[in-house]
Amino acid sequence: MIKKKLIGFLLGVFSLGLVSSASATELKLATFEPPKAFIASQILGAWAERVNKCANGKVNVKMYAGGVLGSPPKQYDIVTKGVADISWTVLGYIGGQFPLSSVIELPFLTKTSRAGTTALNTLFAEGYLDKEMSGIKVIGLHSNPGYQIHMKSTKVVKPADFKGKKMRVPSKIAGTILKTLGATGVKVPAPGTSEALNKGVIDGTPFPYTAVGSFRLFDVTKYHTEVNITNATFGLIMNQDKYNGLSSQAKSCIDKYSGHAFGDWASRLIDNQNAKMKNEISKTAGHEIIIASDSVIAEYKKILAPIETDWLAEMKGKGLDGDAVLKRARQIITSIDR
Repeated sequence: MIKKKLIGFLLGVFSLGLVSSASATELKLATFEPPKAFIASQILGAWAERVNKCANGKVNVKMYAGGVLGSPPKQYDIVTKGVADISWTVLGYIGGQFPLSSVIELPFLTKTSRAGTTALNTLFAEGYLDKEMSGIKVIGLHSNPGYQIHMKSTKVVKPADFKGKKMRVPSKIAGTILKTLGATGVKVPAPGTSEALNKGVIDGTPFPYTAVGSFRLFDVTKYHTEVNITNATFGLIMNQDKYNGLSSQAKSCIDKYSGHAFGDWASRLIDNQNAKMKNEISKTAGHEIIIASDSVIAEYKKILAPIETDWLAEMKGKGLDGDAVLKRARQIITSIDR
């Protein structure tokens, strides 16, 4: 009798486990970053853990890192087509889809992730980005800290130093910046940057300091010039139909860690990591950080000023209010990046 009760109890526990596992809706979270890279492990992985814990078994956000579900430019498409449920994507990789969000990429606009991220999520919350974000569930937006120039073997300090250099192009605006400075732009996906530098395909790349660790650039770069020359916009986005089909509890947990809640948390971690990597680079033999002087920055700004004017004209040509977006973004950013 006791034996039968024990067997019945164990079968009951096993059955509960099956029901719990079966009732959990798996959400595929895609990223092209390597699994151990900072964004993948410390931002996306941690975000997934928060949602899973909150949902208490209703959902299981599972990360698929390293581009296994799609290449960097395909991260938006794999969500809209249902290959992935959620993805972390570089909005600048998706040609023409997010024109107003690219405001963050304009030269010298941002220094910190906090400033750019706060601006992006505020613009979204206030409706400035409604048109380009339609059709997807936006969990959160963020920017990097300002982009510095990382070179393999030659210093690039002044604008004239760019002439003839082969530089990785991370976005359309960055490509225009580099071309204006006399460099030759080369399209290389972020995960391929180290290899491209090693093989001489490129001489250098704009990147935040965080990327030196994430994409293994320590062994293939030597000079790091601090200019905050551009930035990038990122989105953690979700298939809208998938979101709509979730339980109210699961939706509530995703919403809890969306918008400013996501951006404030993520940007703090990103800025801390950026400072940590800068400090590590400065203490590593064979590396040199060059801080561009105010006069050199003024020279850059003079040469690159037409890029902002051209961006505004492009937005106007598309029937978009770029003036209002830039004004609001600058207002937010200058209140943070003083």
